[in-house]
Order: sequence, then structure tokens, then C-alpha cells
Amino acid sequence: MILVDIYRGQKLIAKSVKYCQDLRSKVIGLMFVSSPGNGAFLPNVKDIHMNFVRFNLDIIWLDKDNVVVKKALARPWKLYYGPANATHVLELPQGCGSSLKIGDTLYIKNRRKV
Repeated sequence: MILVDIYRGQKLIAKSVKYCQDLRSKVIGLMFVSSPGNGAFLPNVKDIHMNFVRFNLDIIWLDKDNVVVKKALARPWKLYYGPANATHVLELPQGCGSSLKIGDTLYIKNRRKV
């Protein structure tokens, strides 16, 4: 598994976020786990489902430049569609994305395998 840290400028937003790089990890995301951990980053994903996810999540849609284009509180067993300009999805534990605003640029740093 690959973990990344997510920053807005110099401020750490989320540490050790699961980086879902292959199709299998993107489809599974945070399904079947008992807690969201530190969240998940799904590159090249626009729409998500919350099937078999047991908790609410803050969903942050990013464009190709990692600029926040939409935010939502996602609830289990629902589908969520990103806007036309969305390219990536950041799933965070509920409340962890509350400081982010539309237009914020996020940076993915410190990729490491565990």
C-alpha cells in the first residue's frame, strides 16, 4: 500500500492517506473497514459510491491541478457524482475536510510504501 500526506500550502491537512493507484483499490476504497483511518486519495476518479462503507466521509473533488472544485458530506449507501471538471477524489473522515474551501490547491507529498 502507498501512503501520502495532503497539504494546503504548508499546512498538513491529512497524514498517511491511502493512495489508491490501481483499479481494485479505487473500487474498494474504504469499503469493509471499521474506521476510515486517515482517508483515501483516488486519482483519476470522478464519481464514488458508499456501498459497504460504515461511516460518513468528507468528499473533496479536485481538478487536474488538485484545486478543490466541490465538497460534500457522504453518507453510507449513496452515490455521489463529481462535477465535469473533477479529476480526483479525496475521502477524509467526517470533519477533516471542513477547513478546505472551493479554490484551495492541495499538494500530495511524501509517497511511501508500507
